[in-house]
Amino acid sequence: MSIFILLFSCGRETPPNNKKKVDFPTRTLINANIINNDSGRISWNLRSPLIEEFTTVKSPYTLFKKGLNVDFYEKGKEKPGYFIADWAKLDDGTGIYEGRGNVIVVNEKGDSLKSDQLFWNKKRKTVYTSKEVYLINSKGDSLKATNGLQASDDLEHYTLFNNQGYMYVDDNQKF
Repeated sequence: MSIFILLFSCGRETPPNNKKKVDFPTRTLINANIINNDSGRISWNLRSPLIEEFTTVKSPYTLFKKGLNVDFYEKGKEKPGYFIADWAKLDDGTGIYEGRGNVIVVNEKGDSLKSDQLFWNKKRKTVYTSKEVYLINSKGDSLKATNGLQASDDLEHYTLFNNQGYMYVDDNQKF
């Protein structure tokens, strides 16, 4: 009997598992419009045709496969700024949004930023990318950064990498 157990216990290996692990959303929202209030005033308004939340995975995240529009309201500002992307992902642990495809950020003054990929750190109030990016201010001045940028999310302060651009000046302006 012991020989029988030894023969059959040593020779069996489990077959390799070639199945790809698939995460399923814990919650799905269709045609969502989420408004966040802070002390009785709207701080942001998020809209998306499809939101999928993955909360039971090791690093929880929220996926916006069909795009994302976020209006963010600053206290004392007349118009909201906004963030638009064709696809987006929010890392719930870090609070970092990643936008891909026709990413546009516009601040309250009308200054805009356009890129194919952009990261927005909501906690640090910064945006950054290593992709080509265009900055266009409300006056029409434009800058292009071939290797990306780092900026505050209100676009007041920024660092461009490998940049070029056009700036409109008055005829009477001296340099």
